[in-house]
This record gives sequence, C-alpha cells and structure tokens, in this order.
Amino acid sequence: MIAPASRKIGKYEIVRKLGRGGMADVYLAQDCENGGTVALKLIEHAADADTIAAIEAERRGAQLQAHLAAIDPRVVRVYGSGDADGFFFVAMEYIEGQDLAELMRLGPLALGFATDVAIAVAKTLNNAHNLEIAIDGKDFRGVVHGDIKPKNIRIDAHGEVRVLDFGIAKALSMSRRLTRNEFGSVPYASPERLDSGDVNVGSDLWSLAVMLYEMVTGLQPYHAGNTEWLERMIRSRIAPPPAPDPCPEPLRRILIKAMAPNPELRYPSAREFGADLEAFQGGTAVAAVREDLDATRRTFRPGEDAGGDDMDATRRTAVPGQEVSGPDSGEGSGDATRRTTRPAGGSDATRKTKAVAPPTPLAYVVTMRVLLGLLISGVLYAGWALTSNYLLYQHGQQLAREIEGEQLTDLDKIWARWTELSKGNPSSYLLHGPRKAVKQKFVAAADHVIDTYRNNESQLIYEKEWERARTMAARALAVDPDDSVRGKLRLCEGHLARINGTSHRSAQELSVAVEKFDEAQKLLPKSPDPELGLARVYVYGLKDIDKGYDALQQAKQRGYTLGNREKLLLADGYRDRGDRLWWDSRNVRGLPAEKDQIQRAADDYKRAEELYQGISPWGKSIVNLVRVRLSLESVNFRLQQIQTDPH
Repeated sequence: MIAPASRKIGKYEIVRKLGRGGMADVYLAQDCENGGTVALKLIEHAADADTIAAIEAERRGAQLQAHLAAIDPRVVRVYGSGDADGFFFVAMEYIEGQDLAELMRLGPLALGFATDVAIAVAKTLNNAHNLEIAIDGKDFRGVVHGDIKPKNIRIDAHGEVRVLDFGIAKALSMSRRLTRNEFGSVPYASPERLDSGDVNVGSDLWSLAVMLYEMVTGLQPYHAGNTEWLERMIRSRIAPPPAPDPCPEPLRRILIKAMAPNPELRYPSAREFGADLEAFQGGTAVAAVREDLDATRRTFRPGEDAGGDDMDATRRTAVPGQEVSGPDSGEGSGDATRRTTRPAGGSDATRKTKAVAPPTPLAYVVTMRVLLGLLISGVLYAGWALTSNYLLYQHGQQLAREIEGEQLTDLDKIWARWTELSKGNPSSYLLHGPRKAVKQKFVAAADHVIDTYRNNESQLIYEKEWERARTMAARALAVDPDDSVRGKLRLCEGHLARINGTSHRSAQELSVAVEKFDEAQKLLPKSPDPELGLARVYVYGLKDIDKGYDALQQAKQRGYTLGNREKLLLADGYRDRGDRLWWDSRNVRGLPAEKDQIQRAADDYKRAEELYQGISPWGKSIVNLVRVRLSLESVNFRLQQIQTDPH
C-alpha cells in the first residue's frame, strides 16, 4: 500500500508499519499538528465492492469504537477518521507494551495474571455487547468484537489490559442476524462461526475461552497439521481435552463449560463468564463446578433433540415379524406404526409379516458415513500419534544424554535442538528428561552472571553480559516456566534498563528498571539481588540516596553483607546530594533557609567522608575522599560566616 516509510497522509507523518488486519494496514504515525503519536489504520480507496464495503464498515466501526472507549478504559481511543490522499484512515491511540502473543512465546502465563486478563476482557465484551447508541439517526444495540485473540490483547506500559481492533467488527446490531465476518482467526473461531460465518456474542465468548486455555496451558485446545484439519476438528463438536495440570479444577471446569459442544450449555453472556472467573480468582465456588461435567463435554450435533418424537421416528428400525401401517391404515400413533398383525389362522404362511421395513432414512445414512469417516480418521490418527510419540521420546532421550554427557555444550545449539524437538508441544510429558536437562543449562548460564555480580565486586558486568543472561533466562522460561526463572528474567531486564537509563539519563528507562526489580523481588522474595539492582538505580540514576539506602538494608535482611562496592555506592550518593544542597544554597543566600540547607550538605559530606575512609584505597575512594574534604572545608567556612555575621 504505502511504499515509502515517511509518506504523509493528511496531517499524519508515517513512521513505520505496525501490522495488518483484514484489508487495512496499521502504521505508527505522528500528528504533525500536535506532535502526538498515533496508530493509523489505512485502507486505500478502490472501486471494487469489497473495498467499498470494508471502508463503510470501518467508518461505522470507528464511531462505535469511539463511543465504547468513552465508557470502557480498556478500549483503544479513536482520535478521528476520514478520507485523505486516496485513503480512508482511522487515527487511534498508540498503545506501547506487549501483546499476549508476544508474552506467550516464552510459555504459559502465570495463573493469576491469565485470569486477571480474561476477567478484564470479559468486562469489555460485556460493555460492548450491551452498548446502545444512535449513529446517523440509526439505533444500534451491541457491538461484537469478532476477532478476540492474543495478538489483539495488549498489556500496556502500566500493566493494564487493552483490547485492540474493535473497528473490524461488521456485526453491529444484536437485534438482527449478525453480518458475516471474514477476519476472525480459525484457532479462536467457534464451531457455529465456522459453519455459518456468523459472528455474535457466543463467538466472542468462545474466542475468549480459547485464549484463556492457551494462556493457562501454553497450548491451544485444538491441534492439527493444517488449517483444513483444524476447522474439521472444531466443527466436529467434539469437546477439546480438559486443561492439563497444573490448571486448578475449578478453572478447568470453567473452560469446559465455556467450550461445551452444545451452545446452550455455555455461558450465555460475558457478564456470567466473567463472574465465574472472578469467583475462582476470589476462592469462592464457581457455577461451572455445580454442573454436570459429562453433560457439558458431551458431543453435540446441530438439530439434535434427545427427547423429540420426530428424531426417534427418523432413527427407528423396523423389527422383523412386525407390520408397519401404511398411509391408508387409519392409525397415526407410534404404537400403530409398530403394531404386528396376526391373522386368525395358525399356519406359517398366514403368520408371515404383511409389510416390508421402509428404506433407511437419508439422514441416518449420512450420519453413519460421517461416523465411519471419523472412526477411520481416528484410527489413522492414533497410529500416527503412537509412532510420533515414540520418535519424540527417543530423540528427547538422545538430547538429554548428549547434554548430561557434555557432548553438547554450546547453548545456542542446545536451544536449536530443543526448539526443533519440542515444536508444537513443548510441555509434552514425553520430553520430561530433556526438558529438565535443557532448562538446567540455561538457568546455570543466567545464574553465572547474576552470581558474579552479587559475589565478585571487583569484576564489572557489562551490558552485553546482562543481555546474554536475559536470553538464557528467557529460554529457560520457555522450556519450563516457573516463578524463580521468571524472577531471574525480570532481574536481568532490570539491570539492562538500569544501564540504559543511567547512561542516557532516561527517566522512562529508569522507571522501567524499578518496575522490573520490584517484580523480581516479588518472584524471588528471599533473594537480595533485586534490592542490589534497585539501590544502584536510586543512587546513580534517580539521585535518591534515601531509597538507595533502604534498598541496601532490605538486601542485608535477606542475608547479604554489604561490601566495598555498596559502601562506595552510599558514599557517592551522599556526596552527590551534598553537592546539590551546597550549590542550591546559593539561591537562598542571606535568607534563614541558607543555614539549614548548608548544614544538611555538611552532614551528607561527613557521611561520605566516613564511608570513603572505611574502604580506602578501594576503587576511586582516595580521589573522592580528597574531593569531599575540600567541599566540607568550604561548607564549614560558610557556616562560620553565617554564625559570625547572620546578616
């Protein structure tokens, strides 16, 4: 669509392409009038019917999204839409952060976090499904998203859930049949949607359930080698396997209910789905637990009615020796249809059945063929699965032996082997042995950097080494997620943000560093490492010696002994604050506040002097000691002047 990355559309200057959705491309752009950053969705005007329909749908969708964003903070705000330079555009809020697809590349998400995300999305869907507005004199009731999937759910820089791309919704009115939507992704599409192409409340809820299943387990509920087979599996109405451990049983039952083959057994609304998730999150009983698990998971066929007489009649088989009444028999009841006629005579000839069983109904034949096809497919699939599982186990054991025997030590090669081996099913129980061996290698590589920083104060750890440690921790987390490894990953990310923030004097990067270290501390409650990182951020980056001191005290409570490096850190912090106080005192010279400010500077210089003396000649302590003593002399001289001549 747009070849040069710097092309201007209306008042928007294109910066770079962000992605594509449906018939639209989305770009990062700058509003040349106010300097703000926007996500700019563009569709090039054309005369074909599809493009015209898409633009009109997006035009109306932008208005709906703007109204929805006004009542739901999780929905992306719309700044404007219209036509410019041959394009239809929608300018939206640009959300910095990561989408769920990016987060799940490293494996399943933490259970509490995944549930929180699902609850937030359910609340937004409830607001959307119940939205009532008038646009251009026409009343609309309800907006269906139509493409709920991990890529459309973003966690912003503040950790809040944001729901993207309501603009693609073609289904605008819940009071009539909803319009076909071709943009949805097959893995997240409900059986009914794949059958008819319709999008509705139920298809949104099904997509949310699939996404929650994937967040909790790291796997999608349906797996297939290609899209065609995947569609067949979903449309078969065979319930997906229950979420495996460590998924808690109440949440497992919520997922079973949300993806029941029979739509009538699922949650009827986003509000009820979200309420059950909130009950689970709060530790109270969930509605799904009280229901019949087998009934919820039972395979369902559209049009099936277990208690209907017509279906019984369709499936009825004539019994030899019984007469079936014809149209002229004068008897219409089921009993009459099944009645056997016995003549008065007792001969064999007279006891013969007077009617022949009717031919098997077409529906029965079709059903039997479908079942036979599924049976054959199942047998073939089972054979393929057994062979694949055997080979997977053998190759996994070979990898484990090579790692444990140190025949394979290159970490990048180990990662390449594991990625190829575990493709599509990294959590398989058949890979327990190699998973453990691979994870240990990557954790050990990350620990080497972390331990060196903590225990060897004379050896500097540079940015490149922290980047390598972050990569190793991320790989370990992808192999086998747990909070300890996640904490080490956050620790490495914190140090990288600390280095970048301090060197570039970036308040935003320093803020990110604090967030990463805080998260690491929660995941590693007994480790002093996050507090050591925080201390350096506060002292050298944010110039807050008091918070730096508190962080080091927390590290001491976790068993860490402050060494020369930490004492130098504190000394530098007190000296730096003393310099600032001494310099700023010039702004209040001759005023009562000057004496107090200079006295505080003197106190900080004395603390710094004491600390530098205690570690001399380590590091640059001697140079800094001379410097702080000179500053202290100047401060004391001014204090004497003030006391001698207060005016």
